[in-house]
Amino acid sequence: MEPNKPLQISFEGLTYSVKVPAKQAVGSSGNPLLRVLKSPFTKPEFNDKVILRQLDGSFRPGRVTAILGPSGSGKTTLLNLLAGQISTGTTSGDIWVNGRRASGASMRQLAGYVNQDDVILPTMTVEEAIEMSIILRPPPIASQSRGPSPMASVVGEQNVSAEVDVNVATGPDQLPLPVTTGRSNGEGQGGRSAPPKKVTASVAAARKAEIKAHHKARCSHAISLFGLEKCRGTAVGDSSRKGISGGEKKRTAIAMEWVTEAPVLFLDEPTSGLDAHSALMVARQLKDIANAGRTVVTVLHQPSSDMFEIIDDILILFEGRIVYLGERASLVGYLERLGYPCGIYTNPADHVFNAVLFEGGTSAKGMSDSQRVGQRAEHLLTTWQSSPEAATMQALIANPELTAIDKTQFRQTSPPLTQLKYLIKRAGRNAIRNRLVIKVRLIQSAFFGLLIGCIFLNTDDKAVAVQRQNYSGAMFFSCMTQFLLTILAVVNVFTGERLVFFREWQAAYYGLPAYFAAKNIVELPIQIVSPIIYSAICYWLLGFQHDGVKFILFTVIAVSLSVCGFTCGFLLGASFKTLSAVLAALPAMFLPFMLFGGLLVNTGNSTVWLRWIQWVSPIKYGYSAMMKNQFEGYVVDGKPIGDEYLNEVQLGSFSIGVDIIFVLGISLLAWVLSYVALEYLTKKGRGDSAKYSTKKCQAELLGQPDARFAKVAEKKSHVATLAATEESQKPMLNLSLE
Repeated sequence: MEPNKPLQISFEGLTYSVKVPAKQAVGSSGNPLLRVLKSPFTKPEFNDKVILRQLDGSFRPGRVTAILGPSGSGKTTLLNLLAGQISTGTTSGDIWVNGRRASGASMRQLAGYVNQDDVILPTMTVEEAIEMSIILRPPPIASQSRGPSPMASVVGEQNVSAEVDVNVATGPDQLPLPVTTGRSNGEGQGGRSAPPKKVTASVAAARKAEIKAHHKARCSHAISLFGLEKCRGTAVGDSSRKGISGGEKKRTAIAMEWVTEAPVLFLDEPTSGLDAHSALMVARQLKDIANAGRTVVTVLHQPSSDMFEIIDDILILFEGRIVYLGERASLVGYLERLGYPCGIYTNPADHVFNAVLFEGGTSAKGMSDSQRVGQRAEHLLTTWQSSPEAATMQALIANPELTAIDKTQFRQTSPPLTQLKYLIKRAGRNAIRNRLVIKVRLIQSAFFGLLIGCIFLNTDDKAVAVQRQNYSGAMFFSCMTQFLLTILAVVNVFTGERLVFFREWQAAYYGLPAYFAAKNIVELPIQIVSPIIYSAICYWLLGFQHDGVKFILFTVIAVSLSVCGFTCGFLLGASFKTLSAVLAALPAMFLPFMLFGGLLVNTGNSTVWLRWIQWVSPIKYGYSAMMKNQFEGYVVDGKPIGDEYLNEVQLGSFSIGVDIIFVLGISLLAWVLSYVALEYLTKKGRGDSAKYSTKKCQAELLGQPDARFAKVAEKKSHVATLAATEESQKPMLNLSLE
């Protein structure tokens, strides 16, 4: 794509409000206790709270626009609204991109977004994080030039020509992206055979190698551009593991968006929490990005004097209203006309906060703080609306850039198979780097296998009554450990990755199917290996029947319970936001399963209206299968004590195979529900994009300018035609003069 192709974002009458609980009127009648008791049974009342009110403005390409304002003024809300990150509330007003009407969903097709809190998988290195962005969100293919591939000589010998299409680098933002294609010399000619498979494979291998080289080159370019050479191989880290610094993490997050070549970049407080040097470095890099022709909009929290000089345009928000939007160089003059001259050695950004927005000398005495702020906001708004700068901005909105938006400017997403391959690789790498988690899980299985084996050691040498009690307790404990410990292990890991998944999905790194499949493919092996280790240790120590088939069945039952625990843990992790919420919900799910597991309550004689719980308890099916595996046909001193005991405990008439199928069926149900829970999570965070398909969003932007700008488009077209006519007549004029 051409990174300097201009995209101007304009908005008019932009208003945003949310529903908030209505406050109880002061002095209202009624007993407070009675109101509290009634509240769960009455519909709550909500009021509309307006966050942004009637905003008009425009962000121009090739410029850095900074949004300033006090906390609570709506800075981040405005940014999220324009970037398509808002999923709740009520929005009204118009948004245009180059005169084409746009929605939040369509803005996502064009804009990159950097959050205030950077969420990157902690085990990834800086280089891997940037490379992931390139692989999963490849830059669009720009103008191409053809040239012979290094494979051409080899292919020529086989009557096949191979060509490599390479993007020509037109600036610092571009690197070549090779696209190799194989073409038969006999194409379109009768009697020619298809290219040999060896040649096709070699051309495909060459293409794959060149694309990989391009990814590496672009990643290295980004690392160099953002000053990340020293930490390129360092893990990002988090609060529990040391990694890169805050400034390096912020620059990494920006680089991950930069490499996608999105023509618009939104950033939410990219300098917050950074030291002065790191913040200035980030600001300079944003300026470099804008100089390449991109539209850069960022929320800044009181920029320093050096940072202020880098900014091109300033938008000041106060109480949800725009009180200034224009060039940074004009701000000081505007404030001076307003009656707030800025000192020579005063940072204009500090002056705005300290002397303009919160100066209270002209307010009436006896007014509350909220009344004083409201009066100040109304005064600044009225003054702004009648200023020449506001008239200039209105003219900019009415006469926008109308250059056609090109398909190559839309953000790209890699094919689902590429996503799946990369996510499997990343998840495997993450699991290996989290060695402690895997070690603990394997050691845990071995420990509990030894523990249960030592507690019930050689039970087969004990009395019949002891055997029945010990075997029953050991098998019930085995079912509980394989189910519950797996749930705890899964939710502990997934709740930490949940936010990473949501942010990456929201930034269009991958789709839900690819993530879900990769997560299951990588996690399932450990859920199979752990119960095998447990079974191999405890089965023989306990003195179960020395039969290879029965040992295999015992292991299969343990594995099925572990898999069921994995899917149930995944479901809990997908359904609740935090680990504390999962741990609060876990007993409500686990305890009924345990009570109706077959040991604590004789399910054949339990309370009738609660008896159904046993049919949804995986512990019950697992315990029943293990008991039947051990006691069916079990004979001691010639007495069939096993069959008699099974009749007493009344575990049901299902066979071992059917019990295992039921456990796996519950696993499948939980697996499907966990996908639905993640789908609901993504749908909730999708906002208005849930209503629009990608094609509809792109069609919205590729169409003609809004009817409002028809005359402007006609005038610009006429001017362009006249200019072209003059250029064509120049050679003729020169000839006549000669």
